[in-house]
Amino acid sequence: MKVDGPVMALRDVWSAYECAWSETDAERRDGIFSQTLDTSFIYSDPVIRTEGYGPLSDYIAQLQSKLPGMRMVTTSFEEHHDICLVKWTMQDGHRNALAQGVTCGEMIASGRLIKAAVFYGLPAQA
Repeated sequence: MKVDGPVMALRDVWSAYECAWSETDAERRDGIFSQTLDTSFIYSDPVIRTEGYGPLSDYIAQLQSKLPGMRMVTTSFEEHHDICLVKWTMQDGHRNALAQGVTCGEMIASGRLIKAAVFYGLPAQA
């Protein structure tokens, strides 16, 4: 498999992907996705399962319409063998914690994420 350019470290890929969750411009969000996600990226959480950029981008836009200024903040990041376990907090536009969760992500040889399995519903702790 040919990889275009140097492969970013998993932590860097994750950080860029996390920024996509607060990006309100769909075109810029898709630009982030093209740098961090495989085209067949699978996102799943207790509410939805998506494949590819478009459905995930639409899902993020729906959340942003309900939670203006929403952003995800990593509170813990562990990795091994191109797999990461991320603890995060969802914040509103005023930086108030709304929820906490964990995500297990997997990166492939291209240096892009291929899947993210998300678990949340934990109340945010002050």
